[in-house]
Amino acid sequence: MALALPPLAALLMLGLTFLYWQSEERNMRAQREQNFQAAADQIVYNLKDRMATYEVVLRGVKGYFEGSERIDREEFQAYVGALQMQETRPGLQAISLIVQVPAAALQAHTDDMRARGFPDYGVQPPGEREAYAPITHIEPLEGDNLKALGFDTLTLPVAREALERARDTGELALSGRLVLVQDDRPGLGMYLPIYGATADTRTVAGRRAGLVGWVSAPFRVAEVIGGMAREFDTDIHLQVIDSTAGTPAADAPLFGVPDPSSAAPALHTRRTLELGGRRWTLQMSPLPAFELRHRDASHLPVAVMGAVLSLLLGWFTWLLATGRERAVALARDMTAELRATRDDLESTLNAIPDLLFELDLDGRIHHYRSARSDLLALPPEMFLGRRMADVVPPEAAAGCHAALQAAHRTGYSAGHQYRLEIDGATHWFELSIARKESGAQSDGGPRFIALSRDITERKQAEARTHQLAYFDALTGLPNRRMLTDRMEHALHSARQTAQVGALIYIDLDNFKQINDARGHKLGDALLVQVAQRLAQLLRPGDTVAHLGGDEFAMLVHGVAADMETAGRAALLVAEEVRAALEMPYTIDTHLYGSTGSIGITLFPKRGEGVEDLLREADTAMYRAKDLGRNRIRFYEAAMQADVQERMALEQDLKKAHAEGQLAAFVQNQVDAAGTVVGGELLMRWDHPLRGNVPPARFIPIAESSGLILRMGDWMIRQACETLARLQAMGRDLSLSVNVSERQFRQDDFVESVRHLLAHTGARPENLVLEVTESLLIENLDDTIARMTEIVQLGVRFSIDDFGTGYSSLAYLKRLPLYELKIDKSFVQDTPDDPNDTAIVQSIISVARHLNLRVVAEGVETAAQADFLTGSQCDCLQGYLFGRPEPLEAWVARLAPPG
Repeated sequence: MALALPPLAALLMLGLTFLYWQSEERNMRAQREQNFQAAADQIVYNLKDRMATYEVVLRGVKGYFEGSERIDREEFQAYVGALQMQETRPGLQAISLIVQVPAAALQAHTDDMRARGFPDYGVQPPGEREAYAPITHIEPLEGDNLKALGFDTLTLPVAREALERARDTGELALSGRLVLVQDDRPGLGMYLPIYGATADTRTVAGRRAGLVGWVSAPFRVAEVIGGMAREFDTDIHLQVIDSTAGTPAADAPLFGVPDPSSAAPALHTRRTLELGGRRWTLQMSPLPAFELRHRDASHLPVAVMGAVLSLLLGWFTWLLATGRERAVALARDMTAELRATRDDLESTLNAIPDLLFELDLDGRIHHYRSARSDLLALPPEMFLGRRMADVVPPEAAAGCHAALQAAHRTGYSAGHQYRLEIDGATHWFELSIARKESGAQSDGGPRFIALSRDITERKQAEARTHQLAYFDALTGLPNRRMLTDRMEHALHSARQTAQVGALIYIDLDNFKQINDARGHKLGDALLVQVAQRLAQLLRPGDTVAHLGGDEFAMLVHGVAADMETAGRAALLVAEEVRAALEMPYTIDTHLYGSTGSIGITLFPKRGEGVEDLLREADTAMYRAKDLGRNRIRFYEAAMQADVQERMALEQDLKKAHAEGQLAAFVQNQVDAAGTVVGGELLMRWDHPLRGNVPPARFIPIAESSGLILRMGDWMIRQACETLARLQAMGRDLSLSVNVSERQFRQDDFVESVRHLLAHTGARPENLVLEVTESLLIENLDDTIARMTEIVQLGVRFSIDDFGTGYSSLAYLKRLPLYELKIDKSFVQDTPDDPNDTAIVQSIISVARHLNLRVVAEGVETAAQADFLTGSQCDCLQGYLFGRPEPLEAWVARLAPPG
């Protein structure tokens, strides 16, 4: 019998190991399927979102046509060109206008199109039909798209069905698979009807009668999906089928082929999308790479180890079964040793400073021993014969009884902690109970040894250590360490439950100014109130933490089951936070204001950990600050690289200003006769490693970092000193200097200009300050007041890049201006481009009526110069009259000989 036990034990353990392996295999398959479904959901969402983007483009074009009586090709080209389709909407072949032409109006339509600049225009294919739907506008009008001009879309049955459906419903209609006339390759068409201004669109008959045409967008599904490759899981096989029943081109494959891995994949899914009146079926299955990526073999070593241990257990059981005699002999030896050490143990027990009790199963105290009688609320003899429930509070008695029962079942119980109030102070004790295997009562009941140790100091130290380690000393909120710990749990939970969470990063705007101006005490009080407001917004289970300084973070988990819904929910939470922070703060009976810049990132994301999420949220927060503070931004993947480049460039720019790498250049301004009448002062940066850094790169960074203030003051000083030198040489020339919005709004800006003029002796009327139209969007009245104050000094103002921003005749009449500068984007295509030519002539005409001088920038050809002087433009500037050159060289060239 004894020899049969080892193999039975080994077989039992092997059976348990096999059950464990099967369970882990099932879990692994379930997790892989969950990840596959999540990837499929992301593909469906992204494809639906891209189709919605195309619809938005068409509705914008539709509104553009409906709001215009007649659209020239150049206007349509400019509008569509601004959409940057190839860069932002890959796969979109073109944007076109289809006009409904009755048979009776075909000849008039053809004549009109030929008069518009298409002498060879004709409706294709030829033939007599009741009505025609030719393409009259298409952009980009180049390459294969030229073939589509004049093509009658109604001749394609699939397109005709979609056109008529769009006409009758008034909604977007998507065609089935058709052959695009551009290159005879398969594609799809998206159509949106255009009705006349007086059309009754409430009924089908009214919509048919009022139809003018359609705006359309042909595209290829393969190119659309190819342009979204970064948004899809490349290890998922995708096939798109047009499954619209009862229509032309139904059940036509739009993208992909059936999964080649097998006829019926074990793991696959099918989703449907309703797009423009058609139903797309998306069939998805994982590729072998997906299976390998989500195969977790970590349980295999455990199963192998279990098998090995099962065999070892059988071997060990065999040793026990055959070594009973050795065990008995060993027990006798151990008993002798125990008897020899009994006296030593007795003395050791007497030296133990803890409370030592002997109890029975009812908790009655039969013996007591301790060197710390001061820890007892009663004399020791008062405890004998009484139960533990009679000498400790009820909440502690229940735990002591449970520990006693556990010791009775298992022989030993340790770690139970309870609290007692002794002499008005709280003391903590840790109870350990062991069952005595001998020395039972006369009635046979078991006895137990209970050791109660005073751990009050340890508990207090643990509480202090925990508070210091995981909570902020000022606000009492969790600190960064606790936040990262909770983020680890939240991230793990989100991956297990497929729930999306959010990390919201908050930085107080202008806190440093308040702290420096009012002192750290008031700043700390403000931080405490901010913490209280954030804590009031918390949901149960969420976390708000103070990361240090003026930075806070909120961890919100379980927001939603998908990224789109979670994004909206996180935005609502962030809006509540932003609104709460905007409320005034009352500190020492005074009101103070502060706002918060907020960055948001969602999780879980594949391969990202806690530090990645903190970095993303921090990056998004700084982007919110760059956009003007008191704003909310979500993280985008391109932000991090942009931030790193901006940080490096900002550090280099600080050194550049200190080490003299920045230089002032001048570009000539001439009159109609070509005589130099002034110049524009430009800043250049020659970096020792980067070379010449374009102003378009470092000026925005200087703006956001505040360096533009020192740089701008330096440029105005250079202008004033140069004007004084020119005056001494007898040259009455003007100099223009660009002034940023941030510099203009400085409290001491007017005084700074006044001081520089007085210090250098420069004539104020020769100093022209150039500002952009963006300065006029906010606080127009304050802007006018400050400009008026500077004009009273004699300084003149110019609107730079006029026509590219907030152009309005209303502010031109109100502002104390001297000059308008026509942006080079309008000048570069004159006089060949009729649109730009008309814009330039209009600006000059408006300026002349308002008695303003006009300067044209970017003049590079003699034809441009002749056109501008012929249009009575006062002043010209551009490469035709000289490239920007160093300030000293420019002044030296203007100096009189000798």
